[in-house]
Amino acid sequence: MHNQASDTYYISPDQLQVGLYIHLDLGWMDHPFSVSNFKITEDAQIDTIKSLGLKQLRYDPRRSTSHPLKKNANVVEFLVKKALFPEPEPAKETTPLNAAQQKRQVLKQVINESEQKFMRTSAEVKNIQKLSTEHPDQAYGLAQTLVQDLVSSTLTEGDIAIHAMSGHRVGDQHYQHELNTLVASLILAKNLNISDEDAVILGMAAILHDIGKRQISDKILLKKDPLNLREVAIYQTHVALGLNMLKEVAVPKKIMTLIAQHHEFADGSGYPQGLRAEQIDPLAHILIIANVYDNLCNPSNPALAKTPYEALSMMFAQQRHQFDQTILRRFIKCLGIYPPGSVVRLSDQQLATVISTNPQQPLRPFVQILNDDPEEEGETFDLREALDINIIQCLKPEQLPDILQKRMRLKQRTSYFLDKVYATV
Repeated sequence: MHNQASDTYYISPDQLQVGLYIHLDLGWMDHPFSVSNFKITEDAQIDTIKSLGLKQLRYDPRRSTSHPLKKNANVVEFLVKKALFPEPEPAKETTPLNAAQQKRQVLKQVINESEQKFMRTSAEVKNIQKLSTEHPDQAYGLAQTLVQDLVSSTLTEGDIAIHAMSGHRVGDQHYQHELNTLVASLILAKNLNISDEDAVILGMAAILHDIGKRQISDKILLKKDPLNLREVAIYQTHVALGLNMLKEVAVPKKIMTLIAQHHEFADGSGYPQGLRAEQIDPLAHILIIANVYDNLCNPSNPALAKTPYEALSMMFAQQRHQFDQTILRRFIKCLGIYPPGSVVRLSDQQLATVISTNPQQPLRPFVQILNDDPEEEGETFDLREALDINIIQCLKPEQLPDILQKRMRLKQRTSYFLDKVYATV
């Protein structure tokens, strides 16, 4: 079956054969493969795909080296996503165009307000980090105020969106990592329904977890080549250095525990103590996942950066033994099938970036069209409203046209921010 509107091809499981390049429109938790789109290389893969219970699959003839088998005439044709994720009926055509335009104008204004709030919060985090070396007591006080404000707004609101911020608007990556980890930790805390008190403890640990890096040379922190054994040993001391910096401040023991454990792993392969799952504080499991995710998306060497989609896929397919399984699954659900910062292809063939996701509707995030003209900002769509448009593919940077690849490289990093208003426009 060929969908003319989206240039997407669909086949039934009975048509599968080796050589077809297929897309599994499922979350990472719902299939055993390491990626969701790939070329079939053996019959065993076909058996596994058929066991998933999908009635129909999407395939790419351009990247296939064989053709689908002749279709069984008794197979009922319908779209996979509509079967798995029923969508509301499209808005009636009687909706005035000017009303839609007004809605987009309001959306644009709210996005600008979000970015202004992000910049203010980012500046606060930067100030906290700078004060931490000589005035850790002041840094702790500022961090407490910031985290309590974020927790009170995040955990008491119904819908909270994660807003992806373009890298060209952010500053030193040290400060952005703390903010990204804080945001990821709080959105996960909300999904897990933890108490406000525990959320503040978690948030404080997130914003202070790498405070010890202030005493480590940038030659090590920003090195693009792999660290040698001596450099690794020095780098790992940042955990102890951070704890020492906070010893003279009245930091609750629980926060110190989370900071001490933010590089531990459930399988015992972490540091500094090599703790196993049952020895790690439950809140530390949240911080560990948030920390690893941002380090994958925003490493010191931009050439090694994973897209948000790739990072979540890697954490689940290749590294899940290192994490608490339940919390990891919740994290993937929070960020959605198309995490903020992802580059996607829409059903009308336009390319866009996911600028915000709402856990309540993971298949319908906010997206911004990618234009060839760097001076022109692409139009923004709320896919909850634009029901005639769907996401059909998540792309890697190298799959983009050259001009868009250059624009994406200029941004390099993606930062995150929580926004209650943005989620409910």
